[in-house]
Amino acid sequence: MNSSSIQPSLPRAGTRRLCYFALDVPHRGQASFIHITEIVTNLREQGWQVDLYAPTPLESGVQPMLNRRLLAHTQVILRAILRLRDYEAIYIRSHFFAWPVTLAARRRRLVILQEVNGTYRDVVVSYPWLKPLAGLIAWLYRWQWRRSDHVLPVTRELARWLASEGVRCPVTVVSNAANTALFRPLARTAATPFVVFFGGLTQWYGVNLMVEAVRHPAWPPGVEIIVIGRGAQQSEVIAAQETGAPIRWLGYRPNQEIPELIAGAIAGLVPAINPLGRASTGVLPLKLYELLACGLPAIVTDLPGQADLVREGECGLVIAPEAAALAAAVAHLHRHPEEAKAMGERGANLVKSAHSWAARAAQVGAILTTCLQKSKREVA
Repeated sequence: MNSSSIQPSLPRAGTRRLCYFALDVPHRGQASFIHITEIVTNLREQGWQVDLYAPTPLESGVQPMLNRRLLAHTQVILRAILRLRDYEAIYIRSHFFAWPVTLAARRRRLVILQEVNGTYRDVVVSYPWLKPLAGLIAWLYRWQWRRSDHVLPVTRELARWLASEGVRCPVTVVSNAANTALFRPLARTAATPFVVFFGGLTQWYGVNLMVEAVRHPAWPPGVEIIVIGRGAQQSEVIAAQETGAPIRWLGYRPNQEIPELIAGAIAGLVPAINPLGRASTGVLPLKLYELLACGLPAIVTDLPGQADLVREGECGLVIAPEAAALAAAVAHLHRHPEEAKAMGERGANLVKSAHSWAARAAQVGAILTTCLQKSKREVA
């Protein structure tokens, strides 16, 4: 995912040529990597000539030292700025360090779209050592959003929050989605009944909640949690497994293997929590759309975004972020397989009809087309 493979420049006007800029340094299989790859791929399939400028993806998932990350960011920023003359529009995954690119694109009168995945407070939550710079970071984000032609938050709550931050340009929610060619219902009979969690093993995805739930008296006997992924809290999952708790860790698995591994599950778990208010502006994780696309009912905590999707689609259960509630929800679906099956079918139909990556790219493409037409009228 670097810019070294970018093709020679083409004439600018009317080429539908787009610069896609992202400073994430994800590993393959991570949500941000999938999001970037799917949007770029589907925009290309819809006729856009997309050049991707981003750091090379990590194979190991281990973040490099800070100085190497800063160097990678600087190199990508410079490459993008030097090539902006080739484009009519730029799509930026919002990042405080992306401000030089936003400034250069603004000066070249490019159409600017900004994808917003969270608030500037998330930076301090993820990197507490940046707290002394919190004010500057917030200003850099606001400055970029206010100078964009269109802003694309991933939840409705984020859209409302952006309005409170003084963003006056058009705002459209463009959420996560699923690759419905890969994630689809598969028939499978499991030897042992199970529920499944896949994704990053971090505090905010409720690892502690799952570990506590399997030890709760309400947990149904004979049902285990299969956990797929890695992260800061994988040691807690491993420790619980070693004590004989009904939880099994499979480690990291490539995205292509996930549908087969989760087929036949009673339900998929998304027990996110809200540390330091991180989820107050909504959460719609990639894993939620993917497990629904596979025909599994979802058990989600009552947080804006994911709870709304599940309630409106009647495709799972919404619970309080408590171990007892999680255990009870798993027990309920285990006892009522027909109800669980109906939820799963509704979820799969919902994602296929409205929440595929092709649909998201079509939405972005339509916004780009409208912005470009408006820009040309203003120039004329």
